[in-house]
Amino acid sequence: MADTKKQALSFGAVLVVSAAVFSGHFGVGDTIFPAMLGRTTGASWFIAALGYGVVNSFMVFLAYLAISRQNSSLFGLTSMVLGKGFAIAYTTIAVLIMGPVFILPRVSSATHEMAVAQFFPSIPIWATLLVYFALNYYFAYNRSKVIDRIGKYLAPALIVFMIILVIKGIFAPLSVVASTGSPTAFSDGIINGYNTMNALGASIFGIWIINELKRRGIEDAKSRSSNIITIGIFAALALLLTSTGLTYLGASSGGLFPDAAIGALSVKIAEGLLGYFGKIVFAIIIALACITTSVGLTSAAGDTFEQMSGGKIKYKFTVAASSVIGFLLGLVGLSKIVGYTVPWLMLIYPALVIIIIMSLFADFPKVKLATQAGVLVAILFSIGDFLAGLGIANTPFSKLNAAMPLGKQGLAWLFPSIAAIVVFQIIAVIVRQKKAPDKAVKP
Repeated sequence: MADTKKQALSFGAVLVVSAAVFSGHFGVGDTIFPAMLGRTTGASWFIAALGYGVVNSFMVFLAYLAISRQNSSLFGLTSMVLGKGFAIAYTTIAVLIMGPVFILPRVSSATHEMAVAQFFPSIPIWATLLVYFALNYYFAYNRSKVIDRIGKYLAPALIVFMIILVIKGIFAPLSVVASTGSPTAFSDGIINGYNTMNALGASIFGIWIINELKRRGIEDAKSRSSNIITIGIFAALALLLTSTGLTYLGASSGGLFPDAAIGALSVKIAEGLLGYFGKIVFAIIIALACITTSVGLTSAAGDTFEQMSGGKIKYKFTVAASSVIGFLLGLVGLSKIVGYTVPWLMLIYPALVIIIIMSLFADFPKVKLATQAGVLVAILFSIGDFLAGLGIANTPFSKLNAAMPLGKQGLAWLFPSIAAIVVFQIIAVIVRQKKAPDKAVKP
């Protein structure tokens, strides 16, 4: 019988793994969206921060809760819903977009534009990307050390610089919060939080955490589940605190820079609060946020493809390939990267939200039919946004989306998916009730 005392991580190990997971989530979007949100919502900044936190933090926690309930990765969750074929296709698209095809070139380009070029404008982007992906490969290639490297060194540095910036902004703000608020603050926060796609990141990090727990000797499934919940709580709270702090900075200081674009606003606030040192601090925050995100996603991609291929696609091959692909695509430029990858995110993300929420049910087979219906409807309504993102407008799908509530906000799938889940769950319950008497009368 296993020694149950050895099935829980030490507090120090929990902090290391949680810090690594938090920094894996905390990317460039988390440094710039909240400040802009605070500036636009003014006196309603806290309500906006709550809306942002509901999606960006609470959905992350729900994703880890779903993973712990089913003790399974994204590949496992999607297999459970619509079978292995769907799971391979869906998980491959998700991991490629959240890894080498979109996020890696995005964060590496952001590091050059928002950190390196601010101080060394003569350095070409290829030089920054070459150093960046050499570091990405170095930190990720050794699976047994990757979380310790992030959680013990990179993440604490990121957290320290974030604390310096936020505390300075709280106790010595550049200005006061605007007296006017926004009637749409909560929904604005939800939409901004939705755009970070952190719930998708959490579903991909699931296999990363499961494998790390196994590596640290947590072999019992129930013990792994409890540890995943603990790590998920720490990561979600850290995301909530940082996003709330940055939203306040945007509300209290952003008004001084009314014309600053979304990325420039955060730089100007940091520089206003801390002088030239603030500009350096924000550059370090951006660089650390980007490299921790890319290392975490690269490592998680390695675990995912190794799992899906039954060990045929080796972890180190995926790490090397991701670094090379990220470098090459990073040279294309951030705007082009966004143009060809965001439509795919629009296609897969709504279905993931349904999968996460329905996977919270411990007795999943009882809600499987409703989950399948909800996922298929979510994908159906996502096609319109997908085609629109590719520049294909005036299709029957886009017209259908436009007629739906919240269609303009990219949430046309929401109410139809909920309706499909409710209807098919009622059907499933009726079918089970009809079968129950038949089983009872059998000898």
